[in-house]
Amino acid sequence: MIYTCTTNPSLDYFIDLNELVVNDDNRSNFESYDAGGKGVNVSIVLNNFHIPSTCLGFLGGFVKDYYLTFISKYPNIQPLFTSISDNTRINIKIKDLKYQTDINTKGPHITNEEFEKFHNRLNNIYTGDYFVLSGNIEEDIIDKMIDIVHELASNGVRVILDCDRDIIERCIDTDIFAVKLNDDNVDGDILTYSNKLIEKGVKYVIYSAANKPSYIVNENETLKCENLVNSLINVTGSSDSLLAGFIYGIIRGADIYESFKYANAASLATNMSNDLGSKEKIEEVYNEIEVIKLWKKVY
Repeated sequence: MIYTCTTNPSLDYFIDLNELVVNDDNRSNFESYDAGGKGVNVSIVLNNFHIPSTCLGFLGGFVKDYYLTFISKYPNIQPLFTSISDNTRINIKIKDLKYQTDINTKGPHITNEEFEKFHNRLNNIYTGDYFVLSGNIEEDIIDKMIDIVHELASNGVRVILDCDRDIIERCIDTDIFAVKLNDDNVDGDILTYSNKLIEKGVKYVIYSAANKPSYIVNENETLKCENLVNSLINVTGSSDSLLAGFIYGIIRGADIYESFKYANAASLATNMSNDLGSKEKIEEVYNEIEVIKLWKKVY
């Protein structure tokens, strides 16, 4: 089973404008809402692949029920959020003809009792399952989440991290299945840092950032894929789609090369869509993906 964990999900409010004018009134052309959060995005793309997953995290306040109505659209997602008393945050995504501007809010406080309820729900995660921890983690629960990562990884759960570098660094003294990097959490040169994580026991390291090549590294190979986006429509969820595509390849038994192709195809499909990439769009662009082998161990 695949579990995605978003400790600070958001109800995303999308506003479409002709042009965002600062210090003036702006009238929108279109508004919409959707369920947001990096782990939730991974689950949505896995749903598009017809792969079931369970969403973990915290939801509360007047936002909770409305948020869950969006999750209910996806037949392959089981929501298993822990209820909290504070309001789940609402993020604002403003898009005009030139730019996309995001306003990401801080999020709710989680009490000790609420966190303990969440922790108890992890008892059903077993050896061989996947646990994807993605996105911002509130400061008051960081230590607890790091303890959970150690606990799950020590029990044979395949933990995948897509979060701050400080959290990654504090977790890699146990067996981590994969780490997703971007420009915010790379310490120095991308490949040097990736290999440092591999030497410390991480099985796969994946890097992606806007308008840059992506990389994947394990102890045997280093692969690269050039950015293919010519006409960018959407940036929201691109890296989460990449992670979902990688997981899809791995659980199908694909090797690192094919899994990396699926990862980049999913990311590209999202870039070229108004929403997260569909299975049809991912398959359409799959053959456009060119993966380059930079290094392979010779036995």
